Amino acid sequence: MRRWWGSAALVAALALAGCASGPTHPSLAGAQLPDLVPVRDFVASRQSTGGYRVSPDGKHIAWFGTDGVVPAIWVQSIDGSDAKAFRIRARAIRFSADSRWLGITADPAGDENTRIYAGAVDGPGTDLRELMPAPRSVAHFAEAVDASSDFIVTSNRRDKKVFDLYRVNPAGGAPVLMATNPGNVGWWGVDTTGQLRVRAQIKGEQVLLERPGAEPGSWVTVAERSRWDTLNIFGLHDEGRKAWALSNRGRDKLALVRLDLTTGTEEEWFASPDVDLDSVTLSRRTREPLLAHFMPGYPARKVFDPALDARLSALAGDKPAEVLVTSLDRTDKVLTVAVATDRGTRHYLLRDGHEPRFLGENRLSLIAKDLAPTQPITYTARDGLAIHGYLTLPVGAAPQRLPTVLLVHGGPWARDRWGDGTTSRAMQQFLANRGYAVLQVNYRGSSGYGRTHMEKARGEFAGRMHDDLVDGVRWAVERGVADPQRVAIYGASYGGYSALVGATFTPEVFACAVDVVGVTDIARLLEAAPPYWELGLPWWHRYVGNPAVPEDRARMDAKSPLYRAEHAQKPILIMHGVNDPRVKLEQSEWMVAALRKAGKQVDYVTFTGDGHGNQRWPNNLTMYRKTEDFLAQCLGGRTSGFDYYQLGAWAF
Repeated sequence: MRRWWGSAALVAALALAGCASGPTHPSLAGAQLPDLVPVRDFVASRQSTGGYRVSPDGKHIAWFGTDGVVPAIWVQSIDGSDAKAFRIRARAIRFSADSRWLGITADPAGDENTRIYAGAVDGPGTDLRELMPAPRSVAHFAEAVDASSDFIVTSNRRDKKVFDLYRVNPAGGAPVLMATNPGNVGWWGVDTTGQLRVRAQIKGEQVLLERPGAEPGSWVTVAERSRWDTLNIFGLHDEGRKAWALSNRGRDKLALVRLDLTTGTEEEWFASPDVDLDSVTLSRRTREPLLAHFMPGYPARKVFDPALDARLSALAGDKPAEVLVTSLDRTDKVLTVAVATDRGTRHYLLRDGHEPRFLGENRLSLIAKDLAPTQPITYTARDGLAIHGYLTLPVGAAPQRLPTVLLVHGGPWARDRWGDGTTSRAMQQFLANRGYAVLQVNYRGSSGYGRTHMEKARGEFAGRMHDDLVDGVRWAVERGVADPQRVAIYGASYGGYSALVGATFTPEVFACAVDVVGVTDIARLLEAAPPYWELGLPWWHRYVGNPAVPEDRARMDAKSPLYRAEHAQKPILIMHGVNDPRVKLEQSEWMVAALRKAGKQVDYVTFTGDGHGNQRWPNNLTMYRKTEDFLAQCLGGRTSGFDYYQLGAWAF
């Protein structure tokens, strides 16, 4: 049996090693800040739950939680007391169509070699069977087959660069190969009957939408589109002749369309004039749209069924909220609903003839009373482009000359959101609780604002994309919110790259920088990309450059922080998961070595058992603790000091 600590003396020594400290920045000295929320409450709450799903027959419900101190997936009868836990750190869950099996997606090592498992819903057993066992491979669920236990899955176990299509039964037996990827198929379209109806084949700058031909193994082209268009197809129906899609073909914003898979034509159903649609929920019974989500600032939704609209609005109340139907039974009469705000997510069960039933809430919702409100903002970049984002101000402090953290999202083809549906939400609220104003910017290249906004990022790494961030800081300073001498830049992935760009390209703007799994050498990032990035690399070449082209490589090197280490002037904190398959650990090791060689101040932390983003709570505990101590020294906010969860973190 492992011991968490060796002696009382060790406990005392650790406790004294890092005591809580109050703020030192003048704007916070007399502020009435809320209670200091312990770091453990942001990363390791045993009461936190989420990801609720109802089975297709409406008889069971499954969710993410913990079993003791171990991450687990729970399942139980919808009104029963027969809950059981599958002990696994999961990414996603789904039921088989016959409701007998629970499919679980997991990334055990944090290296994105995603595994898929299945466990029996009924009975006391909690054994899990891996459905596509193969070393160093990636598998995903694609569809659950009607009236059966079978799943359709994709896997790159044959060829690490591409994904083949399989049918697999959770009860046993070898996976059955349905379709072999010829090397350029980026998507397989399977309907709920388990039939392969369509595929997307990439040829140069075109994508061919193809249906199976009359002869076995033959394919007929239905339509062609530019590979730079977005066409996200889902909800195949009418025996594969129709589907729903989010499309920007011939338009700037992603719209909901009904796609004819015999002709390739689109019929527009709904669109926002301001932003892309984010997601659409379909009826399980009719395969028609129930609601669409989009986010021009605060969350917005279009509910196509008036009765459902009234039920969802009652859950949301009179304040902004993103209300998501996360699952439905096959009759559409039993639903799980997530209500996400800027201070956490709460989950409910809706059933015809019943009052809404509260199911659970996540970590932020459990500590919501001590969290800060977030407001949408808009400002104009130096070249006239409208930039949108969010500002979170610490509770209890006057909004004047505050120490500020510019929190940069990754991607870069992603966006910051108002509600809880973002990986940076916990960090944002953590920083605000420590006394910082938190600025988030959806710089050019961010998704969600249409094709034009994204296209303006071509060739603009460390250029106008970074200007948008600096212009956001200037906006906050001009409004009197930010102290210009106490602004930090923090980010992960592309956001980590941005943090290092801030430290080495515009060091006069930032008092310090925090980089998590950030890119430091763009060309070598692409050269070392995972094999399954192969079909997506042309997108990088279009926006950033091709390292095989000498002129492109020279530009990429000029935009890489690694080659500007000597320009750093302020403290830098770099953190990285050792199993990261995207931005490999060497990217940070090179940067740390270059900074130290140049005599610059850098602190370096690595996380074992994790990769491009931490799953393990002990690693997140370390990341948050390092962050608050580093920023307290740099910006003058407060820090909680030693958290007693650190004593046992090594055992998990």
